[in-house]
Amino acid sequence: MSPLVCAVARPGRGPLALDGGRCRAGERARRRRRGFTLIELLIATTLLAVLALLAWRGLDSVLTSRQRIVAASDELRSLTLAFAQLDDDLRKTWSVRLLRLPTPAINFTVSGEQPAASLLLLRESGRTAEPTQVQQVAWRLRNGVLERGFGIWAVPTVEGGMGQPAPRSSAPADAPGRAAGGLDSPAADGLVWQPILGRVASMQMQGWIAGQGWVAAESLVGRLTVSQPAQPTVQPGEPQAAPQTPAAPGAANAAGPVQVTGLQVRIVRDDGQVLQRILPVKD
Repeated sequence: MSPLVCAVARPGRGPLALDGGRCRAGERARRRRRGFTLIELLIATTLLAVLALLAWRGLDSVLTSRQRIVAASDELRSLTLAFAQLDDDLRKTWSVRLLRLPTPAINFTVSGEQPAASLLLLRESGRTAEPTQVQQVAWRLRNGVLERGFGIWAVPTVEGGMGQPAPRSSAPADAPGRAAGGLDSPAADGLVWQPILGRVASMQMQGWIAGQGWVAAESLVGRLTVSQPAQPTVQPGEPQAAPQTPAAPGAANAAGPVQVTGLQVRIVRDDGQVLQRILPVKD
């Protein structure tokens, strides 16, 4: 049997006969020089597409998580700043009570814009190198945004207007006065409003009244008073007034003037989240 002969064409010189082994080696060499087949290219393209899809989904998940974390961090920072500012305003009203000004240091009012009560405060204000003054602060909910207004407080005049700003060393008034008006009254003119917290659906406040417990802020409008005036000194030879009998615990008059010594704030967000905190008045 004759061996397998493979003819290889040579330009200008005629065919060259090779045996079977050398013929198969030549065919493999020509196949290697030919490159990838179409099936191999399709497989490689498919693998690259799958890898690209997995990488894109992973990157998208990382970016979405980052946006969610940043939004939650900003939300937490806004809530922390809001309650911290309100707590600072309440604590700095305690020293103003000692002045016995004609306006309560803590007061509530109801305006026509919002059915919920707004908070009015008188607090001490002033930097280290400046004289301390009495500052008026208001907290209200308007169009889903919790706002804080601040400005220098002025002593109300007899005609109902505003007089000169009251410094920290103002002389105390002996007679307690009526609560200040709402946010639309002249007592609130000149306040600079700044947004504190957005996406607020509702806000409820309650004041702690000694002998009564927590009372809704809407029920305390017009009932709050200033600190009790100091007892008058009795000169020698003058008759002394009869000592007052202290009221029994729980027997506070619901219609009489009261004072707030604590504040409970309940904020409901537009997504249904409820935030509640109890804030003291004294340090």
